[in-house]
Amino acid sequence: MVSSFSGSRSSGFPRSTILIPSRVMARIVFLPLPEAGHIHATFGLARQLASRGHELLYMAPPDGQTFLRGQPWPFIPVFEEAMPQGRQAELDSQLAAPDVSPRARKEIIREVLHRHGLRITEALFGATLESRIRGLGADLLLVDATFPLPVLAAHKAGVPAFQLCTNLALNRDVSVPPLNSHHVPTGGLGSKLRIRLAWQGQYLRTFLPFEEKMRERLRAFYRSHPGAPPANFNTHLQIGPHLQVPTLVMSAPEFDFRRAASDVHYLGPCVDLERVEPPLPMALPPGEAPLILCSLGSHGDRVRGHHAFFQSVIAAVARRPQCRLLMAVGKHLRTDSFGPLPPNVTVTDWVPQIAALRHASLMITHGGLNSIKECICLGIPMLVYPLMFDQPGNAARVVHHGLGLRGDIRQASAEQVGAQIDTILGTPAFQTRTRAMQHTFVEADASSRGAKTLEQLLQPPHPVRPSVPEPLAS
Repeated sequence: MVSSFSGSRSSGFPRSTILIPSRVMARIVFLPLPEAGHIHATFGLARQLASRGHELLYMAPPDGQTFLRGQPWPFIPVFEEAMPQGRQAELDSQLAAPDVSPRARKEIIREVLHRHGLRITEALFGATLESRIRGLGADLLLVDATFPLPVLAAHKAGVPAFQLCTNLALNRDVSVPPLNSHHVPTGGLGSKLRIRLAWQGQYLRTFLPFEEKMRERLRAFYRSHPGAPPANFNTHLQIGPHLQVPTLVMSAPEFDFRRAASDVHYLGPCVDLERVEPPLPMALPPGEAPLILCSLGSHGDRVRGHHAFFQSVIAAVARRPQCRLLMAVGKHLRTDSFGPLPPNVTVTDWVPQIAALRHASLMITHGGLNSIKECICLGIPMLVYPLMFDQPGNAARVVHHGLGLRGDIRQASAEQVGAQIDTILGTPAFQTRTRAMQHTFVEADASSRGAKTLEQLLQPPHPVRPSVPEPLAS
């Protein structure tokens, strides 16, 4: 099976673009997904770039503007027809409703796929996105790797574009399992076979009906734009293919598993520890005992067992008066639905995470990369209960590096959670290893590694002799 779509096998930049010399101020545009986790993850890199004199703008579907309030960077809406203001939140809320019927769920998913299709068509063939990119006069577009197709719109507009990962790298590597795998590679034959089979499974999913329609659209696009950056479907957790342009990962390589290919650029964690947050919404549990922060992130309500899990955590801490618990349960659960709370437990719908972590000794988390990086940057060991997406792979790295433990949210009991809490808080090695990784993370951000890497990539590349183009996937 041929998995690539291809034009010229050159550096991946539009031929008409002249890149800027290092340290000349650039106009850089971020194009993230319109979600808190994807937008907030870029703020650390944005501040690095701004401190070095670069001009920044944000471009996203209308819902993205909510997450940029209070930030100094201009916002330009895109994909308004595909993702009108508030509609995505409505769909997410309907899917999270406990009484949604199978028929209603099917209709919601059908609308979600339809809107994805509109966004794909606009990115590949629409004039509006291309015109807005061209009109910004940008030197670089940083496109969220989860939806990388605007890279191709930027090619048409003559603007270089890179893929920016708010998670770890999504494209296939023979030494690293997919991020939705719990597997920790060992280098042995069995491990290598398991990794290979996992990636083959991911690739076969790209022949499902929705992805096959995308392939048809990409074939049509490359017929009209044969010089566009090549694409292949040896990837996962992306709406679209992996594109052969620079891939930027906002993490330190020391946290990742070692990749066989040197095809990604690690920018450092790019955590904005000084971001402005509202104050803690209520007083912390009283006392000086170690504080445990528990939060399952913005998508925690997508797992039906989250209420039972929270109840197990509360029960575990109730039996440990030597600990305190601050728990954020999200907007879809009532904070009074857990019955009478013990004095060492506080339950709320939301907490400003950086502010809360500064008081914490342990975090119970879903394993989103933002939360993990924030824990590491503040030296907080973790108990990870991964839910979906890249979280199993993130949890595997936490365990591999000795930064914490992981569990299964669907099987968690008060006894299991309590035993894990005791192990982490009672084993100094977890704190020692987390502090060592903290030093690596903080050093990378203090040196502005992310901004410096981008500046190096924006220097004019050396000429590359194009190889023979690959055939289009059939």
